[in-house]
Amino acid sequence: MAIDFSGDPFAKGFFAPTRFEADIHDCEVEGDIPQDIDGTFYRTCVDRRYPQRHPRDIPYNADGMVDMFRIRNGHCDFRTKYVRTPRYVIERRERRSLFGVYRNKLTSDPLVRDVSINTANTTPIVHAGKLFALKESSPPMLLDPHTLETFEEHDFGGAMTATSFTAHPKIDPVTGEMLAFSYEAKGDLSDDLAIHFFAADGTLERSVWVKAPAVTMMHDWAITDKHVILPTTSMVTDRARLEAGGDHFYYDPDQPAYVGIMPRDGDAKDIRWFRGPPERAMVVHTLNARTIGNKVILDTPVAGGNFNPQFANIDGSPFDHDARRNTMRRWTFDLDSASDTWEEEIIFPGIRPTSFARMDDRFLTQDFRWSFNLLGDPDLPWDAQASGVPAGAATNAWYRFDHHGMAIAKFFAGPAHVLFEPQFVPRRDDAPEGDGYILGVANDLAAMRSELVIADAQHLADGPVARVLMPFRLHMQVHGWWVPSTTLPFDFGRDYDYHGPDYA
Repeated sequence: MAIDFSGDPFAKGFFAPTRFEADIHDCEVEGDIPQDIDGTFYRTCVDRRYPQRHPRDIPYNADGMVDMFRIRNGHCDFRTKYVRTPRYVIERRERRSLFGVYRNKLTSDPLVRDVSINTANTTPIVHAGKLFALKESSPPMLLDPHTLETFEEHDFGGAMTATSFTAHPKIDPVTGEMLAFSYEAKGDLSDDLAIHFFAADGTLERSVWVKAPAVTMMHDWAITDKHVILPTTSMVTDRARLEAGGDHFYYDPDQPAYVGIMPRDGDAKDIRWFRGPPERAMVVHTLNARTIGNKVILDTPVAGGNFNPQFANIDGSPFDHDARRNTMRRWTFDLDSASDTWEEEIIFPGIRPTSFARMDDRFLTQDFRWSFNLLGDPDLPWDAQASGVPAGAATNAWYRFDHHGMAIAKFFAGPAHVLFEPQFVPRRDDAPEGDGYILGVANDLAAMRSELVIADAQHLADGPVARVLMPFRLHMQVHGWWVPSTTLPFDFGRDYDYHGPDYA
């Protein structure tokens, strides 16, 4: 059968599958990359190799790719590769799509009913010198951090028995430990959670198993220096839906919000579940938390309803785009109180970011001031004709929020540029919080190509200080990760697949 994406409503224009891998040595740069940017920016993306098996399948069920930008001395090299998941390998062999709708094995070809559904398309993360590509339904995929070669679906030497692994592990910047969790951790529909604690050297030291109060999507979580924080959502699932051929999740507006808090040195008996109303149930991505005395404080974007139009409402009602929008909120949990709820403050009223909020990761678990957020700003100039996207429909801005003074600074890449999640890069390892750069990919919809844009985090209104120009369009990013070369040393400028004479 010929390859034909015409039946995929998402595979149009700029966002049609690219289906290629590439290496670029010494990318074209407009402006000057600051000399103090020295390291690697990874981003995990979705890009279909074959047309979807079911016409209504969603983009988040596409194959995972990892992009790598290596930056030093004002130069940038680029590499992109598909992650060779078990799913990718067998579909490549059979030259067709074999897997069904999102996280529903019952809709897959019988040939692959026992093959991992792992797409590895959500988050790249580096810990203890290892690069992982993550998808929350599956174990991590282990990759070479230099070549992007795929090694294996990884269970940490057999130490991890959970069948899933969050796309959002947290690395404690003080101790170097990595913390992670698994939901539906004993298979689809199970109410089992596993909370994992890794030493700085990558060893899985222990896993704490607890029962969730509801089986829901739990995409992200948060940690402090003393606690872990586990929010549920209103994205629910059940066996009847899977047996009817549906996606794994749908939105139930009556599903309460639960937040579990457990001491980092505790076990299952120590977890405490707080409960809130459904409108507090849509925490997709967290920002930062800290423990102050007997209070746990979480700053996080929260949506008022269904965050994703690709997941249906349980009652069949139309998607509510206003309810999708996030506000930045501060939740305070009093561990001394007998109450099972929490206090909420909307700290940026009138500003509605997406859930893609990042910070200076050196201050994770600590008091912090700055966050960097992806937004669609209708007040910025937008060329609807050149971009093909109506005004107000594009994520065209990065905002810096001041969580102490509530001030806002804006970054704008161009009137036809769609931005992805921002990534903060410190100017130096010991620089003050927020002193550094913001970088990320912008898609120039008018020129049909992508750029890595770099801005001074202290002067966002000045626009990009440099643009790394790609000669093609890149795939749709989900999340990114920055690693300084002091943490992950590399031999800059070498082609890591090259095995001939060294003429350098």
